[in-house]
Amino acid sequence: MNTVYLDVLIAENTLMNFVILHITAKITSQSPRKIRLLIGAGVGTVYAVLALFVETFFTAFAGKLLLSAVMVFVVFIPKKIKDFLRYSLFFYAVTFLFAGLSFALVLSGSTKAVSNILITACVGYLMIEAILKFIKKYIKTGKIFASVYIQFDKEEKEGVWLPAIVDTGNSLRDPFSGEPVIVAEVSAFKEIIPNEICDLIHENNLEDITKHLASANSTQWIKRLRLIPYKAVGTENGMMTGFKADVVRIREGGEQEKNKDNELSGIVICLCAETVFENEEYKALLASEMIA
Repeated sequence: MNTVYLDVLIAENTLMNFVILHITAKITSQSPRKIRLLIGAGVGTVYAVLALFVETFFTAFAGKLLLSAVMVFVVFIPKKIKDFLRYSLFFYAVTFLFAGLSFALVLSGSTKAVSNILITACVGYLMIEAILKFIKKYIKTGKIFASVYIQFDKEEKEGVWLPAIVDTGNSLRDPFSGEPVIVAEVSAFKEIIPNEICDLIHENNLEDITKHLASANSTQWIKRLRLIPYKAVGTENGMMTGFKADVVRIREGGEQEKNKDNELSGIVICLCAETVFENEEYKALLASEMIA
């Protein structure tokens, strides 16, 4: 009978669960708080400890399936079934990859149990980082172009088509809905957004935008207003002004293409004064998951 040290079991499981959940978040372009990652890792560790004493359910397939579902839900808080399934799929893929690495190290017989866990975590993390960088580089080389139709108020029947590009680095999300956002140049909306709002966005004056909307009693724009947090080089806690759109249609290739539109709703359009891409022809940046 093998001796199991509880402190080692807890440390190993917490580390491995944290790394697997962290990598799953990176692959799915999610940014969960570290505390949620720790809680998710802790759930897996508690399960492993309980499995030592209550084997019937905790070692059964149903128990393991329930465990993974709870871990995914705690960390990512998916709002749609398809999102839950996507997160779960990548969670299982990363888990199987790590299991394969660990098994290979055990067969080699060159590492001890504790070092096996550490080496698996390090090698697995570096391997997936390299794969992700390769994929991003490949996609960036063969850039995906699209056109996006944005209509803030579906009752007004006024909208604009914008040339857009898919940005794999666009991980901005609406903190309320968890949905990805579109980053677009404010100048592209001068026909449908009041000039005063456009001018204030050019000045990057969030406080005055809120005051203006309130004083002008602009109910339509107030209810659509969103402030989206972001981080960039030299900006640790930035905020972008966004407005929620009723209708968003994305068409791969361009406005004139006959490709089927991917229609979305409730997407926040973050507005910026600068150009969004080095090639000024493109006016909007899309998240990769927006492409059908």
